[in-house]
Amino acid sequence: MKRIATALFVLSLVASPARADGIKAVAGTAGMASISSILCLLTVLEIVMWDAEPSNEGFDRRGFFLGVGAGFAGENFSDKPVRDIADIFSNQPQLDVPILSDDDPKATADNSWSVSGRGGYRCHPRYSVGATLEGFGGFDTQWTGPTGTGGDDIDIFAATVDIKGYLLTGRYQPYLLLGGGTMNISTKVTNPTAIVGVVPNGAPPPDNFAIFGPKTQSRRYTDFVVRLGGGFDIYTTDHVVVNIGATYLFPLGEVSGVNLFTVGGGIEYRF
Repeated sequence: MKRIATALFVLSLVASPARADGIKAVAGTAGMASISSILCLLTVLEIVMWDAEPSNEGFDRRGFFLGVGAGFAGENFSDKPVRDIADIFSNQPQLDVPILSDDDPKATADNSWSVSGRGGYRCHPRYSVGATLEGFGGFDTQWTGPTGTGGDDIDIFAATVDIKGYLLTGRYQPYLLLGGGTMNISTKVTNPTAIVGVVPNGAPPPDNFAIFGPKTQSRRYTDFVVRLGGGFDIYTTDHVVVNIGATYLFPLGEVSGVNLFTVGGGIEYRF
C-alpha cells in the first residue's frame, strides 16, 4: 500500500496541466483534490490496519483542522501583467496613424495584502492535505505607453489544494508546503489619451491625424497556479495552533504575469 500511496503522490504533482485556462484550470484543481484525498485515505487505512495503537492524541494526531490568516502580499509582476491591456497604451499601426514613440507599454504595481481560509485533514504525523482560499487586496497598477498613462487595481483570487509536510511533530512544527490550483485575475483600466480613431487628410496613411480620447479595457483571466511555501506551526494548546509562514505563487498560462509572494500568519483549530 505504501507503493500505491507514493505513486498517487507523484501523480498529484502532475495531475493539473502546466498550461490551462478556465475550465481546464478548474478541472485540474479538482483532479488534484481527488488524488490528494485518495492518498490521504490510503494512508489512514494503512495506519489503522497495521498499527496496533494508532495515534489519536498528541500534536501529531490525525484529524480535521480549520484556520484563517492574513499577511503582506508582495508583487513580482512582469512589465505587462495583463498583456492585452497594453493595447490602449501603445501605437496601433492598423489605424494608419503616425508613430508617436517606439517605447513598449509598461506597468508598475504597488504591494498589497491578503486574507485566507484553510481547512483539511492531517492524515499522518508527517503530512496533511488541505485546501486554501486566498483573496488579495487590489494591486494598484500604473500603465505607461506611447499614448499616455493610466491605472487601476488588479484583483486576484487563488484556490489551491495543498500537501503540507511536517519536519518535526512536537509543539513546534516547521513545515514545507506544495500545492496547485486555480488563479483568477481581473482589472479595468482607462487611458485618458488613447488613440480612438483617425482623421484622413487625403495624404498617404502616415500623414493621417490620430484622434485621442478616453478608452477603457476590462480583462479577466483564469489559469493554473503552483503554490510553494514553508513556515512554523506552534501549538499553544492541544487544539489551538498559531501559524507563521510564507508562500510564493507561480501562475501559469494566461495569468503568468502576476507572480507574487505572501508573508503572514494565522490561527488554526485542530479537532
